[in-house]
Amino acid sequence: MGTTACRTLDIERPVVHYLPGVPDAEMTVADLIHHTSGLPRLPSTMRDRLFGDPYREAVGVPLDLTTAVPVMPPGRHVYSNLGYALLGAVLDSVHGDWFAAVRREVLEPAGIGSATLVPEPGEGVTPRLFGRAISPWALGASSFAAAGGAWSTFEDLCRSAEWALEPGADRVRTVSWQQEGASTWINGEVRAAGAVIADAAGITAVVHTLAKAPHAADSIATALIEHEHEAEE
Repeated sequence: MGTTACRTLDIERPVVHYLPGVPDAEMTVADLIHHTSGLPRLPSTMRDRLFGDPYREAVGVPLDLTTAVPVMPPGRHVYSNLGYALLGAVLDSVHGDWFAAVRREVLEPAGIGSATLVPEPGEGVTPRLFGRAISPWALGASSFAAAGGAWSTFEDLCRSAEWALEPGADRVRTVSWQQEGASTWINGEVRAAGAVIADAAGITAVVHTLAKAPHAADSIATALIEHEHEAEE
């Protein structure tokens, strides 16, 4: 998302230039990319429930632009699904279909062919609890799909890592990633699934988890990288 926005938009323009219905006139596209807009994770109109699906009610419903009201001062990094849903709406306004733009700018160059927002019945792997399948959130079918609703094979997740971290590649490929010292990473969790791509001083770990504790993918990736660093010493 961030890479596509950087390549196809003037990211220093206010979001309201692309979406006149947004209340905040100062928020820029760059703020959405970097999660520095001050927007909450979800709008106050959506229920962030532990066991329910907060995105089910957003299926087939256009994003309500009037809910994009910052609740924190801009400039500080605070992850916002609402912000990325808004970024998807910006790309829709310019390209007609944000996912088609992402496919053209990122997925196809990276050799990723399996990515989809709504898998065909039986194609998506879901975890089970006490013998029953845990239904995934309806994120990919909702107006918040741009906030992490894509599915792919694990092989294509690895291809994404290779493309983004290719030596000498344009830094815009990792524009939305987090960085601290020599480490750079991107992660996400949806209900019973988590994924992370992490790189520390040239060692990369790609992890996907199902039915694990929160942040399990991050912990596994950290352990893998530390193990490889120790092996090199």
